[in-house]
Amino acid sequence: MTKLNEKYILLFKALANEERIEILKLLHKNKEMYAQTIERCFYLEQSTTSHHLNMLRRSGILKSRKEGRRMYYSIDYSKFKVIFSTFEMLFS
Repeated sequence: MTKLNEKYILLFKALANEERIEILKLLHKNKEMYAQTIERCFYLEQSTTSHHLNMLRRSGILKSRKEGRRMYYSIDYSKFKVIFSTFEMLFS
C-alpha cells in the first residue's frame, strides 16, 4: 500500500463517524475550541473526546496548539483542501 493511499484511508476512517462529523461542524462554526469545551458540547467522556480529536488530527483535518495545560483544536483548512484536491485528481 502506498503512503498516499494510507493517508486517504486514515482520512476517510476519520470522517466515517457521526460524532467526529459533529465535532467538525462545531469547530467550523467556532473556529477554535478548547478540548474540554468540545467534550461538554457532546456529553462525551474525556477519553472518547480525546480519541476523536486525535483521530481527526492524525488524519490531517485538525490542527492543535497547546497553551499551558490546555489543548485547543481547529480545522486545518489548507491541509484538508490539499488532501481532497489530490484525491480528486486521481479520478479526473
